[in-house]
Amino acid sequence: MSEERRKGQRFQSPGLNSTLSDGNSAFIVVVDDVSKTGMGVSQVPEDFDETVNHCFALINAPLEKFTLILKPRWVHSSSKGKFKRIGFHIDDPPVEWIEFVEGFKEKTRDESEREAARHRVLGLMAVISDGKTKSIGVVEDLSESGLRLTQLPPDFDESTGSCTAVVNSPTGDVHVSLHPCWIRTANKGMHKTIGFKIHNPPSGWQKLIEELEKDDGQLGFLVMGEDDEESGNNTP
Repeated sequence: MSEERRKGQRFQSPGLNSTLSDGNSAFIVVVDDVSKTGMGVSQVPEDFDETVNHCFALINAPLEKFTLILKPRWVHSSSKGKFKRIGFHIDDPPVEWIEFVEGFKEKTRDESEREAARHRVLGLMAVISDGKTKSIGVVEDLSESGLRLTQLPPDFDESTGSCTAVVNSPTGDVHVSLHPCWIRTANKGMHKTIGFKIHNPPSGWQKLIEELEKDDGQLGFLVMGEDDEESGNNTP
């Protein structure tokens, strides 16, 4: 199975929980990104048979449900097994699905026009889980919808597509659900730095951002303004 060149623009979804069937069994999976004619799906169990010509998905979107016929295009297996990530082509996507994706397009455009302020911090730690093991990372910067963690161990498995973290803050511990957006290795592969998008930021996260924006937001740790940031470093 070879990876097909993407022809349609992909939009990151808010981690849609969906049901995927290979014709023999059904599995609960997470839809990471969507386009008018395709989607990327993570948290797919190893038992799912991607060699089938066609399979079916029931997409549980807010206030809507879609039944789609899919054709597997590529598979990325986790380095530790158990789960895999699969790219699908959608056969004859219904009009309702195309309109749904167009909605993501408009939302993405709006978000790019009002890019959230980023805050660089020192002394903020997070305990993050890839679904199998827990690791401690250092928060380099954060925004209303994302954060960047560094000093993560090389065996942290970001290929699962979805993970959870507890950010330790003077305003209180904040539990967040994360989607990896990019990854860089450092110290000759000894550590990883990963940029994450936060799924549905909780109220505790919003409180943290508000405190950072108020009175230079010291919060007991050092906060550096955007002018102090290195150019070219972007938080999702």
